[in-house]
Amino acid sequence: MIVNRESRASVVALLFVLSGSLGLIYQIVWFKYLSLFLGNTTYAQTIVLATFMGGLAIGSALWGRESDRLARPLMLYGWLEVGIGVYCLLYPTLLDGLRSAFVGIVQSSGWESGSTGVLMLKLGVSLTSLLVPTILMGGTLPVLVRTLSHTLREAGRTVAVLYFLNSFGAVVGSLLAGFFFIRLVGLESTVYSSAVFNLLVGAVAIVVGRRSEEPEPSAPSQSKEDVGSPYTIRQVKVAIIVAGLSGCAAMIYEVSWVRMLIPVLGSSTYSFSLMLVAFISGITLGSMIVAGRIAKVKDLVPWLAGTQMGVALSLLVTLPVFGMVPYLFWKTAHMLTRSEATYPLFLFLQFLLGCALMIVPTVFMGMTLPIAMRIASRSMDRLGRSAGFVYAVNTVGTVVGALAAGFVLFPAVGVQRTTEIGIILNAAAAVIVLVFSVRVVSRKLTYILGTFGVLVGMGFALAPEWNRSTMLTGVFRLINKNTPPPESFPEFVDRYEPSDVLYYKEGTTATVGVVESPTPEGMQNVLIINGKSDASSRGDLPTQVLLGQLPSMFHPNPKNALVIGYGSGVTAGSILRHPIDRLDCVEISPEVVEASEHFSHVNNRPMDDPRTHMHVEDALAYLKLTSHTYDIVVSEPSNPWIAGIGNLYTREFFEQCRSKMSADGIMVQWFHLYEIDDEMLRLVLRTFASVFPHVTLWEPMAADIILVGSNSPLEVTDAKLAAAMKAPGIKSDLERIMIRDPVTLLTLQVMSDRTVRTYAGEGRLNTEDLPLLEYGAPQAFFVNRGASKIDDNDDRIRASGPETYLLRRLREKPMTAQELLNAGRLHASPMRGHPLLAYFFLAEYLKKQPKDARAVAVMADVLARLRKPVESLAYRKLLTELTPRDPKALERYAWEKFESDLKMMSAMAALNTAEPERLLHKSVELTKDTVDLYRVRLADILYSTGRYRQSLDQYMRALEIREIYEPDQYIPQDQILLRVAQCFYHLNDRQRAAGYALQANWANPRNTGARELINQIWLDGGGGVR
Repeated sequence: MIVNRESRASVVALLFVLSGSLGLIYQIVWFKYLSLFLGNTTYAQTIVLATFMGGLAIGSALWGRESDRLARPLMLYGWLEVGIGVYCLLYPTLLDGLRSAFVGIVQSSGWESGSTGVLMLKLGVSLTSLLVPTILMGGTLPVLVRTLSHTLREAGRTVAVLYFLNSFGAVVGSLLAGFFFIRLVGLESTVYSSAVFNLLVGAVAIVVGRRSEEPEPSAPSQSKEDVGSPYTIRQVKVAIIVAGLSGCAAMIYEVSWVRMLIPVLGSSTYSFSLMLVAFISGITLGSMIVAGRIAKVKDLVPWLAGTQMGVALSLLVTLPVFGMVPYLFWKTAHMLTRSEATYPLFLFLQFLLGCALMIVPTVFMGMTLPIAMRIASRSMDRLGRSAGFVYAVNTVGTVVGALAAGFVLFPAVGVQRTTEIGIILNAAAAVIVLVFSVRVVSRKLTYILGTFGVLVGMGFALAPEWNRSTMLTGVFRLINKNTPPPESFPEFVDRYEPSDVLYYKEGTTATVGVVESPTPEGMQNVLIINGKSDASSRGDLPTQVLLGQLPSMFHPNPKNALVIGYGSGVTAGSILRHPIDRLDCVEISPEVVEASEHFSHVNNRPMDDPRTHMHVEDALAYLKLTSHTYDIVVSEPSNPWIAGIGNLYTREFFEQCRSKMSADGIMVQWFHLYEIDDEMLRLVLRTFASVFPHVTLWEPMAADIILVGSNSPLEVTDAKLAAAMKAPGIKSDLERIMIRDPVTLLTLQVMSDRTVRTYAGEGRLNTEDLPLLEYGAPQAFFVNRGASKIDDNDDRIRASGPETYLLRRLREKPMTAQELLNAGRLHASPMRGHPLLAYFFLAEYLKKQPKDARAVAVMADVLARLRKPVESLAYRKLLTELTPRDPKALERYAWEKFESDLKMMSAMAALNTAEPERLLHKSVELTKDTVDLYRVRLADILYSTGRYRQSLDQYMRALEIREIYEPDQYIPQDQILLRVAQCFYHLNDRQRAAGYALQANWANPRNTGARELINQIWLDGGGGVR
């Protein structure tokens, strides 16, 4: 059967869409495969990217030239696709061999994981594994251009259509790989199934090429220009230069957009996939637009200049807008409810945001390459060579752009300036085309250049400096917490502008900052990575300390330790308080290591300790390459909904950790109960327990857990822990997190080994091949339901729970009064322990020491948390009897009694506020009237009983006190001003009421009560409000 030209073109179109789709699938899968042993560092990723793009460049130049010599280039295309398919069928086996050889060479040579030798070896592995298939891939476009083109005029449209089809296929491939294939069937099955499709594409192309209606004309023996070629040698050279500059700028934009949007969208694998899809979609649309016009345009050189102008000017328009993007996305996404059903809609909003920023510039980018290829094609006998060379230059440009942005520009000038440098490249490309290629009169050229220059200059002049709050706020997390957005952008900037940025750097791997943040206990330093807080000097301190102390105290004699994820350095500092010989720390971001200097007041300065050895490397890569063994392995990576972090929760990772442990070694793994669900938590526990024969689960603070894994049950005794805690450094380290004795430490164990395995249940594991956590955690993060069922399996609460270390200790001897008090106070802390345990410990303690005022006060708080208001109030009253001169105790009892009596008020039972008022007056007297809180409480009681004149006097006195003394931070100024306004309103003084209501509104524009009162006064026609 003979295949005519029309049928052949239709078949080729379908095949090239499939080819583009498979190419993106391979790119994603290969990057994931290689990251598992080369690592996720910027250097490793850049090596892989450079190899991939370099192979495409070589292939396009090589096979483009070869296609000019063939009578049936379509058959060559088919064999290229067959070659890709065969290679991909062998790829997993080849990679296993390369991995073994790579690890063996590094370990035998003694090279450090981050050394130059290892980097060169990584390059060799990348070249060996990727160069062959990418060289084959690179030839597909120029070979098909040669296949389907019969005249130069036709060649332009052919290039554009093929570029459109391939880009459209890439969009489809990105979606399939990023959302379905890897999540559902895993990496290996995705590679094998894609390889089968590649073989099918190649086979069809070979058959169609062999049965074509007529063979394509072979290249003549001597090159000659096509009669219809309107372009000079200079214009061809300019087009090639522009192709390279455009590719360089395009990659600069791509990596800059990703870095800009991470703090807004988050770092999930879905977010990265959607940003890639948005980028390629614009290119697809641009190539489609130019495909319909390119054959009708006699001179494409002005069009080439126009594409570069379009990219530059459209990017300049977005520069001032980007600072508002976090706020606008927050406002939009806040309209969604948090559920599994709305998660796809949330992802669609992310895609729309990406398109809003990228679509116009990428449309112009998508028009550039087809136009440049057409201009560079001056003769049919060299068509394949010309198209291949232009494509190669463009691809080399993308490699240069990626290298420049990641290694030079981001660290040197930041993301905004990097984006602006890309704009300059496109503007320069436009000027080069206009000056050296466009045939226009001098006056018209001057006008065009002048206008363009003015527009570019105005764009740069009007572009504001991006606010650091854009990079540090982490809007994606505020969205998922369902936090209402501010009403206006200025309010957003004002509210979330960090009060004091101690450190800020846009590095090669991440944007890292350290800011000061207020807490009820005082100011704290917070480490922020890509918009997400990862460590702090107060709030996270218990977890950070215990990650180091638990294994160090449980191990009989630790000498060597490994910490994965340096963060603030507190965990490393806690381990170094023990007499170990060596501590290896692995941190992927050098900026995080720099930023840890701002935690020196809490981390014991581990970087100054000669026992510390820092490795700036990916943890997986380090574990595979190191020959060290460890008594302690601590893993504290970031949250698993961040792309790539899921690799540090796989069975293979835990097996690597175990393989590097001594026989009596201990591994501790951090995880969290917030922004996750029970299914994902059970997945992590099940995977961890599948590797370690003995596992226990501990809760250092609310919503944080620590898994402790070992080869055999740990010998944790009271005597051993007590001996360790006598060391001054260890003692002080634990006391700052409220652990003053061994028993208090043991109360933090939540599950025994048996309970961990029962709760985890049977099911699939998180593996490198099937990364369930990486794809399941982002949805759990969005829904934000939390892992709540773990409370039903708490061995400390269940009456018939399995044996824990605490129960063993209690069988040996009961808790002393001091131990009961220590444990009770820790668990009474809202962010630390379990209120039921606090109640039990404090109740037992108060049986022995019923007049301990501190314990009574804590017990009242615990009962309030347990929603036992009557019992809580009884303890508040007892406290006033034990401490009659404590103004705070008097105020707490007075206010809670008033609130309790108010709820019971009815027509049959009048409200009696005499006792609360008496106690509050006594608090005022005891503090010599220097505390605004007591006056405000008095005023609130008087206001609620309709005594507005007396209430007004109390509120006014509170305002006077706030001007002289430190105001209570939990009483907003606008609320007091509103109450004053309401008092005046009830006293029929509308003018003063309006004045104070306006003051309240000025103090807080979100005060709806103030606005409602102003409106009411206006409706009443009084107060002078207009």
